[in-house]
Amino acid sequence: MPENIVLTGFMGSGKDSVGQKIAEKTNLSFLSMDDYIVLKEKRTINDIFEKSGEKYFRKIEKETLKEIKNIKNAVIATGGGVVKDKENRKTLSQIGKVVYLYTNLDAVKNRLKKDKTRPLIKKKNNILKIYNERMKKGIYESADLKIDTSEITPEQVSENIIRNLEVKTQTKKQTVERLIVKTESKVYPIYIGYDILRKNNSTINLEFKSDKAAIISNPLVGSLYISELEKILLKQGVKPTICIIPDGEKYKTFDTIKKIFDILLKEKMDRSASIIALGGGVVGDLTGFVASTLKRGVSLIHVPTSLIAQVDSSIGGKTGFDHPLGKNMIGTFYQPNMILIDTKKLLTLPEKEFRNGLSEVIKYGIANDATLFDILEKKQKEILNRDIKLLEEIVTRCVKIKKGIVEKDEKEEKGIREVLNYGHTIGHIIEALSGYSRYSHGEAVAMGMVKEAELAAEEKMLSEKDFLRIKKLIGRYELPTSIPKNMNSKKMRKYVAQDKKVRKGKIRLPVPTGIGKIIMREVECKNFL
Repeated sequence: MPENIVLTGFMGSGKDSVGQKIAEKTNLSFLSMDDYIVLKEKRTINDIFEKSGEKYFRKIEKETLKEIKNIKNAVIATGGGVVKDKENRKTLSQIGKVVYLYTNLDAVKNRLKKDKTRPLIKKKNNILKIYNERMKKGIYESADLKIDTSEITPEQVSENIIRNLEVKTQTKKQTVERLIVKTESKVYPIYIGYDILRKNNSTINLEFKSDKAAIISNPLVGSLYISELEKILLKQGVKPTICIIPDGEKYKTFDTIKKIFDILLKEKMDRSASIIALGGGVVGDLTGFVASTLKRGVSLIHVPTSLIAQVDSSIGGKTGFDHPLGKNMIGTFYQPNMILIDTKKLLTLPEKEFRNGLSEVIKYGIANDATLFDILEKKQKEILNRDIKLLEEIVTRCVKIKKGIVEKDEKEEKGIREVLNYGHTIGHIIEALSGYSRYSHGEAVAMGMVKEAELAAEEKMLSEKDFLRIKKLIGRYELPTSIPKNMNSKKMRKYVAQDKKVRKGKIRLPVPTGIGKIIMREVECKNFL
């Protein structure tokens, strides 16, 4: 089975319709390149052509291909002209199996005769000119599979593609686990299941206090999943405001927060509004902060799409953004009203992002769950192949661990919740020193876990055997196990004093004493590292 399917073809060939049909029948998700560009540019395709020209659009189209290149398990509908560029055609072949949806000229004319949305065919004779030009050059013919869509329905085309490429249809029985988080400030449900967003499972009770709602996401996640959320909200009479922010830790700043506030206040969001975080840790942390402070607090729903967000960052109410002097220096504790964890979203994650999330899973195994650590050791192949049943088990184990800790120590005041910071003290310093761009959060935490375990082993608090198990496991998942040489102790100590765990010149650190065992220990900041 191909990891991705790429649909090419002339305008009107049905790429979006066919792509959506394939996604409905299989474990693949659907992504429209045009939708991605619209979200990224915050304007329509027509507007881009009219105000910036076709040359600019083709430039953005090429950039988009590079940005989506590493996603997995998706069916991608391309724009009709993307294959004009030779480099684009090469990139498409690297992304997945390319399927050319051929449509004859009469069928194209018939399908497009009432379409006013396509900037290249505003004049009737443009269709003939562009069609003949592209067919003559044969730019679509480099595909792995060609299907004539002229006289068959999108349903028939999708079945043809699934059969020819041997794509597995959905076999996973949909089940939903419902957990209740009970904290001093709020009681709320967490739903965990496969494809629960698109199916809109009847066991999930989504209620909105008003017709005011906003979805905050980034271009890639938004183009994959916003339509699923919109359908759910529209059924309840809620037309959400869409707020797209750039992707990446370097955008987790007050400047991004301000831009979100500008949009929400312009849309007159009131205290009965609901704000939905659709994305990974960055989107979740920023959205949580916005929800906690807009009009002094509005309803918050987390829909985490990354592994890090599903097992960790969406749970527990921590919100915030970064400062040049440290990670998450400014923030609040604000519990969501609901968390929807759709494990199907893990299938599209780029490999690096998936391994990034596994760093947090490994943390739970070292700090809290020896059985989970054993699973990570023994079932590495199945995990990296994204066995969905195993991923659901892992996600659920991690969620239950964090839920239990948060319920006992909601705001990290009793020292219980601090155990979840294992690897993070050094990890956050590495992120800050590298400008939040060189290393991902998971990579930084991986280095932090190894170093903190090494320090514990040096002081005979952790056995050499367990230290080596920890280091080996992290390395097996292709995560870094040593701190860069240019980040010496002197440089790192400068950041320690800013750590949120510092009290009276001392920092409280989680120290592993065995697999699944952690104790808290106070260390003088001046002696740290």
